Amino acid sequence: MTAVPRPASASLDEEVETLERQLDALQRKLSELEGERDGLEKEVVRRGVKLNCANIALARAKIAFDQAAERREAMVLEVSHDLRTPLTSIKGAAQNLLDGIAGPMGAGQREYVDIIREHAERLIGSVNWLVEAIRATAAPIELEARPMDLAQLVASVVRGLVPLAEESGIRLQLEAESARAAVDQDRLRKVLENLIGNALKFTPSGGEVCVRTYQQDDRAWVCVRDTGPGLSAEEAERVFDRFYRGRTTVEGSGVGLAISREIVRAHGGELTVTSGPEPGCLFQAWLPQDFSDV
Repeated sequence: MTAVPRPASASLDEEVETLERQLDALQRKLSELEGERDGLEKEVVRRGVKLNCANIALARAKIAFDQAAERREAMVLEVSHDLRTPLTSIKGAAQNLLDGIAGPMGAGQREYVDIIREHAERLIGSVNWLVEAIRATAAPIELEARPMDLAQLVASVVRGLVPLAEESGIRLQLEAESARAAVDQDRLRKVLENLIGNALKFTPSGGEVCVRTYQQDDRAWVCVRDTGPGLSAEEAERVFDRFYRGRTTVEGSGVGLAISREIVRAHGGELTVTSGPEPGCLFQAWLPQDFSDV
């Protein structure tokens, strides 16, 4: 038997039905995508609003922080001025007494007046340190560098701190090899006084502080090692942060090491600390020989 051909209209109807089903599926998919798009757009808008709110809160916090910093700096400068004037007068009066302007004094009297003069001078140095720290936040440190042998400067600082070491029962050693560099002598003296003074401050009686200078390649090195309690890993990481004092109960402002590192870096060098496994700390500062390359 011969097969009867299928009517063309039936085939077209099936194709139309297939196309309609596909169209319905596409429309459903389109509706789903539109729904997802609406959801994504809403999420984008929502997150954008949250981000704007966070930015506004951050801006407000920054303004508040800047205002607080300005108030703090103004207060420090005002208090520093109020302290510096009477301390300078105390130091001058003590020096006048030592010079015999008010008449002769016995050995015991001179000793006590000399202690007054020395501590007034140290307090003036602390006040100047605070002012230096505040000024360093506002502008880069400007240096007046001159070539010199750091061994001579370090020896001078150590000589000035020997009485403090003896009073505290600490052995203060100096191993001074020639170490030439171009430095701002006044500013670097403050760094050295701070590093060695800190080492003496944190070393118990019977301990030792060793200060060493040497030359290595194109760098001049100053190292200060003490036998104090040392620093934890967290303290060593943050010891150069401004106003950070860690767990210590020893008096201090927490700005000395921060400004010391800034001064060393302004010279093109670096100041680091190492603590452990042996007791104590090792502070190392290196400075380039040729400051003109900085």
